[in-house]
Amino acid sequence: TQSSRFLQVTVELMTRDSSMAQMLKDNDPAIRNDLLMLFGGQIANDIGTRDGKEMLRKETLETGRSLVKNEGGNPELVEAVYFTTFVMQ
Repeated sequence: TQSSRFLQVTVELMTRDSSMAQMLKDNDPAIRNDLLMLFGGQIANDIGTRDGKEMLRKETLETGRSLVKNEGGNPELVEAVYFTTFVMQ
C-alpha cells in the first residue's frame, strides 16, 4: 500500500489581458476548489517525475480554462500555468 504523502503547490495562471486577470481574481475561490480537487486526486509516483509534473501542469491549465469557459470568458486568454512552488514529501 502507498502511504499518504504531502503535496504543497503554488500555482500562477498567466494572462496578459486585464479583464481576464480580474475574472481570475473574482473566481479565486472556485479556481482554488477545482485545483484542490485535481491535486488531491494525484498519486505521488505519477507526479514525482518531470513528465508527471508536466502532465499535472497541463491538467491544471485545462482546469483553469474550463472554469473560465463556464463563466463566459475566453479560455484562450489563460495562456499558461506555472508551478512557482512544488514540494512533495
